[in-house]
Amino acid sequence: MLVYKYRGGNEDVFQRDLTSIERNYFWSSNIEELNDPWETIIKSDKFKIQSKSLSWFLGKNTKDKFLNILAALEDLLSYNKKIGIYSLSKTYIDELLWAHYGYSHKGFCIEYDLNILLNSFKTEKVFSFPIKYNNTAPEIDFKDLVIKNDDLILKMTGFKSKRWEYEQEHRIITNSFGKQLYEFNSLKSIYFGLRMSENHKLEIMNRLKGRGIKYFQIIQIEKTYRFDIKPILDPNGSEITYFRQIPDSISNNKIQIKILEKEFYSYNRKGTITIELENIISKDIIEKFAEFIKEQLFQTAERVYIYYYLKKQKKNDVAWAISHITNGELEIQINDYAIITSSSKH
Repeated sequence: MLVYKYRGGNEDVFQRDLTSIERNYFWSSNIEELNDPWETIIKSDKFKIQSKSLSWFLGKNTKDKFLNILAALEDLLSYNKKIGIYSLSKTYIDELLWAHYGYSHKGFCIEYDLNILLNSFKTEKVFSFPIKYNNTAPEIDFKDLVIKNDDLILKMTGFKSKRWEYEQEHRIITNSFGKQLYEFNSLKSIYFGLRMSENHKLEIMNRLKGRGIKYFQIIQIEKTYRFDIKPILDPNGSEITYFRQIPDSISNNKIQIKILEKEFYSYNRKGTITIELENIISKDIIEKFAEFIKEQLFQTAERVYIYYYLKKQKKNDVAWAISHITNGELEIQINDYAIITSSSKH
């Protein structure tokens, strides 16, 4: 499934948004940052009535126990103050969305593969669902609190007034608000608004070169209120080099690489990545490349562990080199024995 994020604003906002794409993260908003003041409204009257009717089941001191249940409810509802919400749409071609969120058609729209995007969070629990549009707010009942289920999260964050139905919104709910790292290959295409400046288009394509991203221009269909798209050729060519070779800014030798494994654990801000190298690289290149990896893939991590394997090595061999980044401090270990061992096996 493909989903879309409209972006746009003044020069500062444009640079902020482009930097987030460049460094592979999105901003998951706090409830209070959203533009609908009725976000997360739910009704709990039914729950309170049910709780009172079941007070006989609680035995002695039912009043205190009932108050404890209500306190638990309030704690649960306060959960929505901690979570993050990333709002997406199921369409890239709606004129109102371009006007409201695409900076009056001067912005752009990002296309994600939702399955790959969600796979970015395989080490933590996230929720993903289309918004339901109703004329009345959802209501929770007793089973929502006493039985663990995802329906409560849906009721808390998955409903909006029918006035918002044109947005065709799909949401990702994260454990916390703020920067969320994602798999860079989940971003598939970028659509340029009708009025987007040529300078901004070129800057996007230049800063994202080598990623295999497709670009499209939104165009008007003559004498209608509808849009169409036309492909835009990337002036940097179609070759994919991003994390397939060490960047030219680090090494001019075009050393091929492959990401074998990558994980990020948000709860302890730890990132790990295993990379296959075509050839041996110098310690100076390792240092620069490790900093590039941290900036591009693990910006919010406090600790990053990078394992480098040579192409000739087998999977169960000891890594040829390891980089550890802890709170900004870089340590590099090179295992020359791995080269000897690898050579003796081939």
